[in-house]
Amino acid sequence: MKTLANKRLYLILTVLVVGGSLAALVFSSFTGALVYFHTPTEAVAKQRELDGKKIRVGGMVQAGSLAREAGTLKIRFLVTDGNAQIPVRYDGMVPDLFREGQGVVVEGTWKSGQDFSADTILAKHSEDYVPVEMSEQGIAKSKESLLKSLK
Repeated sequence: MKTLANKRLYLILTVLVVGGSLAALVFSSFTGALVYFHTPTEAVAKQRELDGKKIRVGGMVQAGSLAREAGTLKIRFLVTDGNAQIPVRYDGMVPDLFREGQGVVVEGTWKSGQDFSADTILAKHSEDYVPVEMSEQGIAKSKESLLKSLK
């Protein structure tokens, strides 16, 4: 009987150790891969805490801030949320929807005293999809109603 009880105890201990090890491995791999999202205001407020860490910053590309380096894919621009601005530099192809005045999410690192170094740029677009035909009809109808109201 003692051997059967010992075998059960060893089996339970083995399952607990293996299960705990797997849980710890999964938890540690996920926490290292998490990238947190911040607004420019939050990122500026937490700059010391975020120094050198990979983060995402979302806001608008400030109008008049986009500068392209001739002959390269390097660009610089400001991301703003209306309260704070973060200078961003990026080297690579930008999404088709990327432009001034448009929503953007940049992923990369930000070190003290330097521009935000973006590895990835995600251009945000309007969540309202309207087919071209419908938007043309809508424009025509709004012109008609405007003209009627002026009469």
